[in-house]
Amino acid sequence: MEVKGTALKTTRDFVKLNYPDQFNKWLHEMPESARKVFEGVIDIGGWYPLKEMYLVPINRISRLFFNGDDKACGDAIGYYSAEVALKGLYKVFLLIASPAYLIQRATKIITTFYQPSTVEAFSISPKSAGIRITDFAEMDLALEYRVGGWCKRALELSNCTQVAYTFKSSIAKGDKYTEIVFTWN
Repeated sequence: MEVKGTALKTTRDFVKLNYPDQFNKWLHEMPESARKVFEGVIDIGGWYPLKEMYLVPINRISRLFFNGDDKACGDAIGYYSAEVALKGLYKVFLLIASPAYLIQRATKIITTFYQPSTVEAFSISPKSAGIRITDFAEMDLALEYRVGGWCKRALELSNCTQVAYTFKSSIAKGDKYTEIVFTWN
């Protein structure tokens, strides 16, 4: 599997912003090939090996800064990533999108960052919606939570309140697919 360079850049920027004194420690805990990419100019349009360049760095973030709490780590990175994406490039999108439409579009956005992957919306109603992730060979918990955190923050930025999410199934835990259900007021 591969991940788009934009996700690597956002991850690096998250660490630089939130943990500037420990940025170098984080870099030096990665494989040499990943460290070189994160130290240099990341090609945001390029594709990188998911496990080595993305999952390992995120898991180092979880261990170093969140005491191994993958949910807290994934939520924090997902929130940050949504803030960057949706207050910049997709800002207008938030102004016109209903929450249900936002979740439907989020599934398309996710597939532009991870290949191959299949993500679809399901059970869409006025106060809830779910996403189902299939065809994602190297999923782990921190990444699942990053997706959940990103979508949660996107809903909050579109003026939804009391946003919450739960996992109904998880590829990272051995299920055939990941299902995340979001609710809001």
